[in-house]
Amino acid sequence: MKRTIIIFIIAICISAFINKKPKGTDYALSSMKEAWMRHPVFGDPSFDNFKRFGKNPLHRGSSPYEWPVNGFYFEDPVTGNEYIYVSQYRKGYQHNPDTTISTEIDKTIIVFCSYDKGKTWNELGPVFKNEKVMFDGEQEQVKSALDASVVYHEGKYYMIVGARTTSHKNWRDHSGIALAVSDSPQGPYKLKRYVLPSSYFNNNPLFGKYNRCYAGMLLKTKDKWVILFMMDSENYYSWALGAVSAPTLEGPWSTPLIIRSCENEFYYPSLMEFYPAFQYQDTIYAPATSVAANRNFQCIFRISADQVMNSESWELWKEGSIWHSLNTENEYAGIWGQTITGFVDKEGRFKVMFTSKDKENQGTINVASVPWDKFYTDAGFVLTGHESPSCTFIPEFYQWPEINTSFSYYGTIAFLMNYQAPLGPNKPYSKATLNQLMFTSHNRVQLNENQWLLLHASANGITDTIARGIFDKKDWTSLRVEHHGKATNILIDEKNVWQGEFKDNAFGRFGIMTKEHSGIEVESCIVDGEKQPGFNTWLYTEGLLNSGSGMVDWKELNDTVFMYGIGAVSKIDTACAKWSFKGSGFELYSPKMPGLGKIQIILNGETIANVDLHSEISRKSKVICSMKSLPKRENSLRVKGKNGQIVVDCLRVYD
Repeated sequence: MKRTIIIFIIAICISAFINKKPKGTDYALSSMKEAWMRHPVFGDPSFDNFKRFGKNPLHRGSSPYEWPVNGFYFEDPVTGNEYIYVSQYRKGYQHNPDTTISTEIDKTIIVFCSYDKGKTWNELGPVFKNEKVMFDGEQEQVKSALDASVVYHEGKYYMIVGARTTSHKNWRDHSGIALAVSDSPQGPYKLKRYVLPSSYFNNNPLFGKYNRCYAGMLLKTKDKWVILFMMDSENYYSWALGAVSAPTLEGPWSTPLIIRSCENEFYYPSLMEFYPAFQYQDTIYAPATSVAANRNFQCIFRISADQVMNSESWELWKEGSIWHSLNTENEYAGIWGQTITGFVDKEGRFKVMFTSKDKENQGTINVASVPWDKFYTDAGFVLTGHESPSCTFIPEFYQWPEINTSFSYYGTIAFLMNYQAPLGPNKPYSKATLNQLMFTSHNRVQLNENQWLLLHASANGITDTIARGIFDKKDWTSLRVEHHGKATNILIDEKNVWQGEFKDNAFGRFGIMTKEHSGIEVESCIVDGEKQPGFNTWLYTEGLLNSGSGMVDWKELNDTVFMYGIGAVSKIDTACAKWSFKGSGFELYSPKMPGLGKIQIILNGETIANVDLHSEISRKSKVICSMKSLPKRENSLRVKGKNGQIVVDCLRVYD
């Protein structure tokens, strides 16, 4: 009997050991998706549930139209057939330099059709005939038409496109969003007229900088026609979503208004480019993509169709976790050119077309779908880097983070610990990447193909290799970081590969980084350990990027008075910077210097302080304005010059 009891107790102990769950929080669960940082430049750990279907790519670019990287996915309500209108661009978005060619509208948009719900596709050819089209008020004919958007209404198919005439030097005055019509979804379409000429904005820029309209999106609500469209600001590197409406396609069209831009006095991610939009169950959805070097950050905005012209009623419905790229040759560049375009079918599937580029810099057209009511996985996320590294972090600071994670990867990836580096883009431009200061002040375990490294990055930018080794890479890899007092063990696939003390074990973030053309799929990511509330320090470049300032009104200044030895000084008296941030409180840092003026500090549209930045001698950066216990987590802080030059440094935001 005694022996039986002992055996029973041993069996219970073994079972408890086998079924023991690691302590901590599994940040790979879909319920934790909002805990991860996502950012237009840094990228997006996406929990989306998209699956590819059909045979991708269904089209690949070739000379002279190497970049078919824009398109529109349309389900014909009459036949149920599906159409993809592909815009064929030359490499670099260059227009045809051959001025002897009067038109190429019969080449710039081609249409593909699927008769079997997207399983197979047939190229049907161009949607426009090779014919002379001249709009009223123009002296030259339309040379190209791109970026289609199609709506069926009362037996006709209406298309809007970005049209441009031939060889004008001031082409902005001879281009715009134009209307075309056809009796069939495949065409041929007949170009009618400009609905929204770019000359309107070129001569009267909105907010003093948005001077070109493009990428029109046609929508039909119960009582009006609506065109959403993109606006470009050239050297400000800021984009805006505009809108006009009319009772009929004949007009009259309303005065253009801006729905979303960096000028909004509320939380709004920077670098967002919209196109195309779609309508489902009386709601209009407007997806957008970041035009940073990595275009792996997507958002979807939405509005009730009857409120579409009410800019205050629009909401940011999904911020990130919308799209993940695969490690395939046709998705080498990640999502590229535009965001997803599609519709929700009768079975409740959100079917999309997405564009990318291959290694040869040729555009690819591809399709995927996700159940509309099952947008996310139950567990697991993907983070990829393409033309730039990507990174993400979880909240709070850990000194001795206990890590237990399972993942699949390609290229070079890293797990970041004790991270206290500042955050921000390298420049406030499109194609922005991570600021070099983001590679300082942390420890990381980095994995390449069959190699691991333990690295320490100091605050001054020097990275030391603490240890390295090799391992047999499998389809799925596990990593554990354990701490016993000050001693740390690193285990890869349950093999202890290193034991020792970290060079710097300050409290800091835990995060994940992928280098260029690298990616990680995380199955589980359990983090435990002593923690405390953390903060992010946002650089001046974030303030310039999110305000849509570019460097037009600013110049960089290297000076030890700034927190990290670099900031920006304005060229004009009315310059501004803006940070959109999530957190419970903030501290705004700034130096004071001779010759500077006053600033107005605006939180969510309300002035909260006026500060004089003038000083007889230069004084190091310190807190000039702070707030705790903010009533909401999503906020906008704008700094605006009042009388004289100003400087911008950093914004520290608390969890």
